[in-house]
Amino acid sequence: MKKPGGSIRDVATETGLSIATISRVMNNNSNVSPKTRQRVLDACEKLDYLPNPAARALSTSKSKTVAAIIPTLEHSVFAKFTAAIERALAKQGYSLVLAVSNADEEEELKSARKLLGMGAEAFILSGTAHCPTLLETFERRQVPHVFTSVWDPDNPVATIGYDNAELARNAVQYLASLGHQEIGILHGPLAESDRTVARRQGAETVTSANMQLSFFETQLSVSGGKTATTEMLSRNLGCTALLCFSDVLALGAYFGLAEAGMTVPRDMSVMGFDNLDWASETVPPLTTIDLPAYDMGRAVAEEIIDYLERGVPLQKQLLSAQIIKRASVAKIN
Repeated sequence: MKKPGGSIRDVATETGLSIATISRVMNNNSNVSPKTRQRVLDACEKLDYLPNPAARALSTSKSKTVAAIIPTLEHSVFAKFTAAIERALAKQGYSLVLAVSNADEEEELKSARKLLGMGAEAFILSGTAHCPTLLETFERRQVPHVFTSVWDPDNPVATIGYDNAELARNAVQYLASLGHQEIGILHGPLAESDRTVARRQGAETVTSANMQLSFFETQLSVSGGKTATTEMLSRNLGCTALLCFSDVLALGAYFGLAEAGMTVPRDMSVMGFDNLDWASETVPPLTTIDLPAYDMGRAVAEEIIDYLERGVPLQKQLLSAQIIKRASVAKIN
């Protein structure tokens, strides 16, 4: 295995350039030709070189900085999660640096390299699906990291979160217990989230002679939920309930149903996933699954602090999530 962290002298030897030139490139000095700059950057990547301040922080674990890379900041569930991390870290004198990947592995990799360059001592990532180069970098540099919002007991990396498949299965079973057999399921892009994949797989495990599940993939947004709801209605599937794998999609479903002249839950029951801050304020209040975002953030921070301060191995944690029963789901005969 290649040793981590080549030096600036190694880069100079590799490129045949002076240390001063290498430094100018590292400091984004404009007095370097594009060809020379690329030559240096290629050598840095090959030798796994980071500027000295970052390398020193990584080797001495004195930066007191933890990095989190999340898919988006557009939904309050992530804001609640990161707020809990920051609060728990601050109590121990640590700082949180944040990056948004937009569910893009290449963006996540670029962000991680930048945060490593800032001296981040540990990383928090959403889900288990990540660029192999990123995970190899963490392994090579022995950077502690955890996967969140998931539960995977077989993963070699510590997973701290909830069982997405089980929660989706529970949601379908809850709707079925109220008499719903034809259920439309709205979810975001499968290619962007292994958590969404797990939820769909969990829902698909609920089978009975009369159960009919219809899946609709759409953009993870209010407009996406509305569009998917309109499509569902146009297909005349006879659905009596919509299960949305995000409260954001559920809100879009409300709008789509209202535009079609339908009332929730008289004409269609709607169930969400997240329990966002506004879920109890919709009309009618949204039945949903309360994901433990704050508890998860606190648990993640505490695990990382125990590792960095006391060398305690990172441990997996399975967190529970509950169905919050409100007025958007009705019982049918």
